[in-house]
Amino acid sequence: MQPNPQIETLGSLLQIEQDVRQAQSENAVEFIAVNDTWRILHYRQAALWRMEEGGHPAVKLVSGLADLPGDSPYRQWLNQAIRQVAGNAPAGKVQVVSVDALPDELKEGWLEWMPIAAVVIELPSPNGKTVGGLWLAVENVPHEAELALIERLSWVYGQALWAWRPFAPVWRKWLADIKQKKHLKKYGLVCAVVALFPMRLTVLAPAEIIGKDAKLIGAPMDGVVAKFFVNPNQSVKVGDLIFSLDDTSVRNRNEVADKSRAVAQADYLRETQKSFSDGNSKGELSSFKAKFEEKVAEAQYTNDLFERIRVTAPADGIVVFSDPNDWVGKPVQTGERIVQLADPQHVQIAINLPVDDALNLETGARVKLYLNISPLDTVVGELTQASYEPAPVAEGFVAYRLRADLAADETPPRIGLKGTAKIYGSWAPFIYHILRKPLSATRRYLGV
Repeated sequence: MQPNPQIETLGSLLQIEQDVRQAQSENAVEFIAVNDTWRILHYRQAALWRMEEGGHPAVKLVSGLADLPGDSPYRQWLNQAIRQVAGNAPAGKVQVVSVDALPDELKEGWLEWMPIAAVVIELPSPNGKTVGGLWLAVENVPHEAELALIERLSWVYGQALWAWRPFAPVWRKWLADIKQKKHLKKYGLVCAVVALFPMRLTVLAPAEIIGKDAKLIGAPMDGVVAKFFVNPNQSVKVGDLIFSLDDTSVRNRNEVADKSRAVAQADYLRETQKSFSDGNSKGELSSFKAKFEEKVAEAQYTNDLFERIRVTAPADGIVVFSDPNDWVGKPVQTGERIVQLADPQHVQIAINLPVDDALNLETGARVKLYLNISPLDTVVGELTQASYEPAPVAEGFVAYRLRADLAADETPPRIGLKGTAKIYGSWAPFIYHILRKPLSATRRYLGV
């Protein structure tokens, strides 16, 4: 059976259309256009051009070449030649051009690089605009049937390249409409509605879970921390030992005071017995009694100091501090805070609000806490306290110190957890949210 050229051509056309539909990228469509079109129309070389930003055609791909340098004479000449003939026919309509269609300065290049003719066709998109085009250098002028098939393929290539186009941002369309003074009233109304749309002022600040009404346990006297009897965050009962100070100095003072009290007591008893028979001893009895009472008071004082070096828990709770090694061997002064005793079921949110982000916050403002260990969950609270003056904080900035109580249905988080608090202020237009910080910075800079 003899092969039918028409059937083979039709099969090639259908295969090219299927390959274009199944192409996985824009580059794949371009490759098919410059290489597989040869199955429909034999040519020496094919070039595909695309439209640049300024709307000018520029060669992007040439058959048989992996890359065509942008500064090559052939590419520069081909760009000029395409710009001369592009637009002379509607998109999707074939042009068969020869050397006579070019100006004199381009004819020399034609004679060097082109055969007798070139088939030129622009690739149309569904909306009729040009997305690119094909330049097919042919040795013979094609038949009308071949040109008709090329026109059909131009729609296939054009729609495929149009489908792979990058979508421009919506704001570009809006900007183009504004430049062309289209829909100005509609855009103005939308902008006014958005600018005046009321929103709650909010601010973010670092926060931490702390014990509410926690008891501060400090150093009972000047000394050196000797030992901790509990671990950080350990639960304790009333009277449990927490830590003790070094007892060397206090113990020695207490022993000396006890000895002095015993000596003074013995002297006082001896003078009491002598006073019954010696009148002079009766006159000195009062001084011995006073000295004895002084030594008793001194011994009682040193005994009280000796008992105070062992610090116990005044209530039930958990002991909040960082690490025993941070304190053991460290000298402390009377009243210096060492640990906190807090109730784990009675907590609140401590917030350090930077001065630059401060809002006019009222008691009762809503607070949401996003803990670092659980960023998808929130802890809801209510603002109960805000300092009037800012102060430096450990994070290295100046901030207002805020306190917020948890909502009644919230499960108390563990004391010491950190996160970010979102504090809700008053209502204000959306435009104020955008301009609040720039206006504040401008006023500080210009002093107005």
